[in-house]
Amino acid sequence: MKGFFKDISVYGILPVIGKFAGFFLIPIYTRVFSSYEFGIVELLVTLASFLMFACNLEFYSAIGRFFYERDTLFNKRMLISTGLFLTLFFTVIVILLFLSLENIIIFKYLDAGDYQFEYKLALVWVFFSAIYTYLGILPRYDKKPKLYVLITGSSLLVRIGSTILYVLVFNAGIAGVIYGHITGSFLSTVLNAIVSGKYLRFMFSWEEAKEIMKFAFPLVPGLLLIGLWHPLSRSFISKFYSVETVGLLSFAVRITSVMAILNSAIQLAWKPLLFENLHKDSFKNDVVSISRIVVFATLYTSVILSLFSPEICLYIGTKEYYDSAVLIGFLSLTSSIEILTGIRGFGPLVTKKTYQLSMFDLIRVMFGLGILFLIKDKFGLFGIGLAFTLPAFIKYILLVSITSKKLDIKFHNKTEILLTMILALCIIAIFLSPRLLIRFTAFIVISLLFLTLFLKTDKLRLIKNLWN
Repeated sequence: MKGFFKDISVYGILPVIGKFAGFFLIPIYTRVFSSYEFGIVELLVTLASFLMFACNLEFYSAIGRFFYERDTLFNKRMLISTGLFLTLFFTVIVILLFLSLENIIIFKYLDAGDYQFEYKLALVWVFFSAIYTYLGILPRYDKKPKLYVLITGSSLLVRIGSTILYVLVFNAGIAGVIYGHITGSFLSTVLNAIVSGKYLRFMFSWEEAKEIMKFAFPLVPGLLLIGLWHPLSRSFISKFYSVETVGLLSFAVRITSVMAILNSAIQLAWKPLLFENLHKDSFKNDVVSISRIVVFATLYTSVILSLFSPEICLYIGTKEYYDSAVLIGFLSLTSSIEILTGIRGFGPLVTKKTYQLSMFDLIRVMFGLGILFLIKDKFGLFGIGLAFTLPAFIKYILLVSITSKKLDIKFHNKTEILLTMILALCIIAIFLSPRLLIRFTAFIVISLLFLTLFLKTDKLRLIKNLWN
């Protein structure tokens, strides 16, 4: 596990660039698009994200799992090229299928609006995104994090710049957002193909294909369900609330995506190290140390977002998005839970019982949709927050329980419970609309408490040991 936090510092550059650029776009979107149009953008983006799951089918996870077991360049080429052909095949199938379903999706999902052109553009984006997502794992497992960050960061900046050009200069509207995604995805596909050229050949092995699918396919139902959760939840909210409410949710999601800075950096560094260090004697102690440091970082970031969410909504957005403050606290807590699930819930991956991940994803999605269906708009935005947070917590408990039992690891302590309760109180406080002075005073007190507990557990020494 040596070098874990050093890798995070490298990978962390990428989400910082991406999220900063994303934040830069929020004021543009909120001033160019109405909350209804913002809702349509969210519906298209979440649908495209779901289709990417359906195209990739977790083949890239299988490549990462077996990459270190293929000890020659020829064997690595056979593995990676086979996975690429599988990705291309399923991507074409998915795109053709959803082209045939265009009218149904436009009518049922996009509120029967005139968005046929934007829908087709989204499918073009899906094609390039599926390919670059697969190719993008190669620099990570080839131990070239700086190259990975350089390629993906460049593509992100191009996407943001082109989006601004399409939306503000060419007045392309909603289509301009999709154009931007296509431009960034195309560049990333080309650059990743160039740098990974030594692994790409016109080769295909049925034996490798079987091995890849045997590992990946049990993951697929759960990942498709998680991918489906995003468009389905937005669809439920647009029906039970309004498309404008989807716009409020979209704004809150983009604000709390700052948590993805932590999540992306941690997960990009974590997966290669997990499989590489699994059988080392220090593995268990390192995992516990890393996860407890992550607890402090994620919960403290969530506290900041929750306490100052009203000001964030006013100064980054407009008054039209002020009600999103209620959702920011819930979504920041959900993000914290998801980050910790990735760090602590790896049991099914190392035991190769990946079907368990799909089972728990099914539970999460069904529980979330059940909450939305049963409460509808009875509890307002509070109900939407519960529908996102509670299912994520249930999945966390199930996966961490399996990891703890199989590997005999104890993750939790009283400090974590206390910090989580503090965050929950911050979220509830937003409903009471306390003045900024009161919230700022609470922030100072909580910050001192976090710092005291952090130094008391000697986390700085652990970070130093895991950096080198």
